[in-house]
This record gives sequence, structure tokens and C-alpha cells, in this order.
Amino acid sequence: MTPHYTNYEDQLRRLDEAFRPENRAEGPVIAYVTGPPGSGRSTLCRKWVNGQGEGTFPDGTFYVALALSAERAPDALEDLLHAVGYRPDEIPSGLEARSAMWRSWSYGKKIALIIDNALLPAEVAPLIPGVGPAAVLVVASGESRRLRTEHPGKSVRIDPLTDEAARLLLGRMIGTDRLDAEATPIDELIGRCAGLAGALTVLGGMLEEESATRTLSRIEHKGGVLDALEITPIFDAAYDLLSPLCRDCYQVLGVHPGDGAVAARTVAAVLGKDEFEVSDALHELTKRHLAHEVAEDRYLIAGSVVRDHAATKAGDELALRIVSAYRGAGLAAEAALPNRGWMAEIWPQLAVEPSDGKAAREWLDVERENLEAVAELAYRLGKHQWVCQFCLVLWPVHLKGEHSGEMVRVNDRGIEAARAWANDLAAAVMMFQLGFAYRQAFQAGFAAIRFQESIDFASKAGSSTALATAIESLGLAKLDLTEHAEAEALFRRALDLAMRLGEERRIALVRFHLAKVRPPSEALELLDAAETVLGAEHLNQVKIALWRGKKLLEAGNHADAAAVLIETLELATERSFNRERAEASEALGDSAFATDRPVDARAFWESAKEIYYFYGFTPDRDRVSAKLAQ
Repeated sequence: MTPHYTNYEDQLRRLDEAFRPENRAEGPVIAYVTGPPGSGRSTLCRKWVNGQGEGTFPDGTFYVALALSAERAPDALEDLLHAVGYRPDEIPSGLEARSAMWRSWSYGKKIALIIDNALLPAEVAPLIPGVGPAAVLVVASGESRRLRTEHPGKSVRIDPLTDEAARLLLGRMIGTDRLDAEATPIDELIGRCAGLAGALTVLGGMLEEESATRTLSRIEHKGGVLDALEITPIFDAAYDLLSPLCRDCYQVLGVHPGDGAVAARTVAAVLGKDEFEVSDALHELTKRHLAHEVAEDRYLIAGSVVRDHAATKAGDELALRIVSAYRGAGLAAEAALPNRGWMAEIWPQLAVEPSDGKAAREWLDVERENLEAVAELAYRLGKHQWVCQFCLVLWPVHLKGEHSGEMVRVNDRGIEAARAWANDLAAAVMMFQLGFAYRQAFQAGFAAIRFQESIDFASKAGSSTALATAIESLGLAKLDLTEHAEAEALFRRALDLAMRLGEERRIALVRFHLAKVRPPSEALELLDAAETVLGAEHLNQVKIALWRGKKLLEAGNHADAAAVLIETLELATERSFNRERAEASEALGDSAFATDRPVDARAFWESAKEIYYFYGFTPDRDRVSAKLAQ
């Protein structure tokens, strides 16, 4: 945000009026800021928030950029929850649960929240804070009537700046003395900006370095007569003043897909330049009001109007270079993390130097949103193999269950890419990854369909490893659907394949799954065998212990079951394995109910219900609610 930004005092006054403390007492209070692109809507919101005294919003100020889709809301909530101090393992996966967590945290707090680029009520609703003195500023894209109908609030429109307001803006940037000394050319320049704050700000950056007459000549040379619909010559003239490296950086920011901030090291990789030199060039763009540094060495182009202009300056090959840079970093990250071997099986000749493991995990978490957009760009460019590679690169962050909607979108595109590439093995892998995305979203029926399709592709590919994985995965979906006989048959097929492959860990995993559908005596033996291989893996250790407790409970051995389940609950709590924590609590409730301890049963079930609700496990919550209704 430029410190020189100005606008009608009326807009700021109306925001002051909307958010008076007495109005916010029973808030949150919402204000919708509307106006044409480039008019300064986002900047007005930031200016108003930053202009409040220190004590106005002591609990924090927050900014969320949407992307004209309700699918962005879960990720926006994740960003907010990270910002207020929740660890990744503490953040639930479901939209409803994340929204509840945000409302719970923000209840009664004095905060300001800017929601940028909002179009749909479904985008805004989950982000609204809990009851309390919060101020919510919504930058509306398009007509705000629909938003205001579902979420009432004041509407503040930014019309094009008056000449007086434009002069005030430029005066703050270059000094009022120059306004008077160069009145004629400056008035001409103001007229050519059509009252758009973005264009005026870029103009001010040029005037900070050269005379108004020279700037006017530069703009006339670029475009001649302008009108309100054509301000390109202003940006062309500003572009001419940039250093060659700065121009290159500007082009990268313009072509870069998605709405995420771009790291300086990514721009450096795209351009093949030194990272520190690129960082300096990006900083130059911020000084000229063409970009914003939104976090240390992470940049965004200064609005859609500027972005469109920057994209026109780029060559056709730049988009491919951007995709290639992310692919290189992504492959190095994937190679550094525990992986399933699919990259090597699908691309046996691919040689990759792995990055540092901790750095790889951090890079994936930070760049996740960009990677989805880059994968989509790769598909549009016809780089189908690369799309499949991005799907595998994203698996470690998708597997955590926090981005099931994104996981569906990415792997859906991966399947299209694999089919276009005509590679059945890649299609099989993309298909069972999509199936897991549907399982995370509690859509077991859709998951089962995808897993069956994965079996078909794996069979055509002649890959025993992919076939074993797909069959085992279908068994899990059938288990979700409580079709236990079919699940058992599939697990036995998967176990037979695993034995033939001789993969010890695969054998152990299938034995663990098979135990879930077998009688207690056989199940306990299967769990013991699985534990000898998987016991060193913390999550699998807890899962095996949980099912051991469940099977002891099924056998009527309540004393031993309770001992195992209590120990499991302690481990799951210590390691923040939230689903397992809830399942252990539910099983302890079942045991207490069966042994005529209704008070203890209710306490355990209530705890399980709260965890299920909090982390978005809705079907499990409903199941426990039915038990409590007894």
C-alpha cells in the first residue's frame, strides 16, 4: 500500500461512522467497499485500518484475498487460524469446523478483517468473526447487493477520484510546490488517469524522478490521446523507466498464475539470476508502486490492472519458465520427503537432487496454493507429464487432510493429463489419489468409484504395485461404506499381491486393514504381526493400539480394552492425532455403556463428539450424537 494514497474524505468518514465503537459493541459490523478496478478499494480498506489508533484493534488486523470462488474459503480460514497461533495439526479439515474455530477464537475480540475480492455470499459467510466488536471490510468484486442481502452492512463506493483528490495524492508524493510550478502538465496528466488511484500512484512514482513535462511527453509517445478506458500508456511509460532486471521481474509477477505471493527466490529461478539482485529489483518495483512486499521477500503485483499490463510485456516462453522453476523445486522437495516410489516407477530415468527435508516441508506448506495454480497452467501449456508430477509433489500436504477440495481439483486435472499423455500407470496413481481426496471429504461412494477405475488402469498398465494399492484402497472405501464382506475380500486380494511383491511394509499395512474386519482372535494376531513392522511409526503405532482396544472390546474383554484405549488416548493426545483421540474416547464410552456406567459413557462420548465436530468429522459426530440420544 502506498503511504501517499488519498481518496474522498467522505469514504473514510463513512467507514469511521460505520465502525464507531458503539456500533461494534454487538458486532461484528460489515462494510462493503465497491468501485471499478484500479480505483483503490483495497488500499482504502488498508488505509482505514492502519489509520486507527493502537488501542482500536488490540487483538489483531487480518487480510484475506479470495479468488471469486467459495472453494477458497477453507484455505483462507486455514491462513487466519495459522495467523492467530494454531499449529497445522490443530486445525480441522472441514470448512464448517474451521469456521467454528475461527468464530470461537474471535468471539468478543477487537479485530479488523479485510476480505478482498469477494463476489459470493458463500465466500464471505465462513470468514465472519464471532460475536463481538470486530470490523469487517469487504472489497466487493462487482455488484454488492447479493452480498449485502445475506450479510447486511454499510456500502461505501469509491468513484473515480476528483481532480482535487488526485492533486492531493500527487502532492503528497512529489510536494505541493511542484503542483503549482508544473500546474499545466500535471493537470493534463491527472486528466489522463481517469481518476483511477492505481494509475495516479504509478504516475506519482514517475514524477518523483522526472519533470511533469517529460513524463507527459513520455506518455504521449506511448499512446497519444487517452480516455477513461485506456490507461495503458501510463504503465508503458513507467515500464520504460525500470532497469532491465526490474522489467524482467515485473513480467514474472504479471504472468505468474494464481493469487499467491511470489518468492524472490522463485523469480530468481525463473530468470536464472542471482537471488539478492532479484530481491533488490523487486524492491524497486515496490518503490515505484507496481508491486507490494506482503511478507519478507514475497511479492504481489499491485492490482489486476497492473498485472494485466505486466503480462502484455512478457514473451510467450515466460509461462513455461515459471512452470519449469516450480517443477524443479517441487521435484527436489518430493525427493527429500518420505515418498511412495511412484515418481521413480512412472519416470525411471528421472534423476533429482533432493533438497533438505525440513526445508522441503516448509516450502511445500508455503507454496501449496501457488502449486495448484502452476499445475493448472502446466495443463494449459500441454505439459501433461508435469501436471502428474505436481500431483505427486503435493501429496504430502494433501495427505494431512486439510485441503480435500484442492486435492480433488488437482488430481482431477492430473487424471485428464494422464489420459492425454496416454499413460495408464500415471492414470492409476492419479485416480487413487483422487479417491483418497473423496474419502477425506467423507464421500466414500465417489471414492469407491475412483478406486475401481484405478484398478482398471493399473491392470492395463501391468503394474502389480499400483494394482495392490488400488485394491487395498477400494477395500478401505468399502469399509467406510460398512460393506465388510466386500472389504475383507479386497484386503485378502491385496495381501496376496503384497506377499508376491515381497514388500514388508505393504504386507503389514494390509494385515492391519484386514484385522478391522476379522473376529477378535484372528484380528489380534494380525495386529501383532503388523506392529512388528509398523510399530516405530508414531501414527501407525497409535492406530494399531486403537484397533487392538476395539477388538478387545468386541471380544467382551472390557478391562484389557479400557487399559489399551486409555493408553492410546494419552498417546494420541500427546502427538495431536485428533481423529484417533476421538475414536479412543468413543470406544471408551462404548465400554463404559456396556458395563453399566452411563455417566462415564456420556463424558467420553461428549468428548469424542466435540473433537469430531471441531475437526470436521461430521459423520462420526452424527454417530456419537445418536449414542448420546439413547
